Amino acid sequence: MQDEPDIKVYFCDFKNSEDFAFLKGYPHYYSGNDCYEGVMAYYESFCNAREQGQGTARHLLVCDEYPAMINYLTFCDKRDKTKRAGDILGAIAEILMLGRGIGYGTWIVTQRADASLFSNGARDNFMIMLGLGRMSKEQKGMIFAGEELPDKIYHQGEGCLLADGHPLYEVAYPRIRNIVDWKKHIKEIIMKHSDR
Repeated sequence: MQDEPDIKVYFCDFKNSEDFAFLKGYPHYYSGNDCYEGVMAYYESFCNAREQGQGTARHLLVCDEYPAMINYLTFCDKRDKTKRAGDILGAIAEILMLGRGIGYGTWIVTQRADASLFSNGARDNFMIMLGLGRMSKEQKGMIFAGEELPDKIYHQGEGCLLADGHPLYEVAYPRIRNIVDWKKHIKEIIMKHSDR
């Protein structure tokens, strides 16, 4: 039996939705306006790992509703004369470019991807790109630049996956039947590794 991976997950739920309410109480769960602190805490951990060398643990930052967070912070930055949106854009770009070699990954979850969110070629550093459901021609081009995609409409749970070193795949994910058990299992695993 394979050992459970040693992984520390930071989760930023900008929408503060009920979908992720089960993560409340997890020390690396950030919601709403606290997501800025979550990204910056992850970035600080990443910077420390770069200075000290990689440990054995893997690290993952999950940002849900990333464009909405950047749009909101951009508005606040203009109003408050701050630069929090720029801080996040810069941190994410650096992590995407340098994180893989020291065990730091990033999942950006969005309903609509936009190249402006990933400056200086950062979007080319995603190792896995997944587009699900109905995607516009522009979205297909943004996510899967240069790839030939099937001309079809994808339904919920269906789409395309591009993983580094592999051809484009069409994928279909099954619907989770017992979401309560899944959430419980996810929280147990991440809580086990939260203090490392």
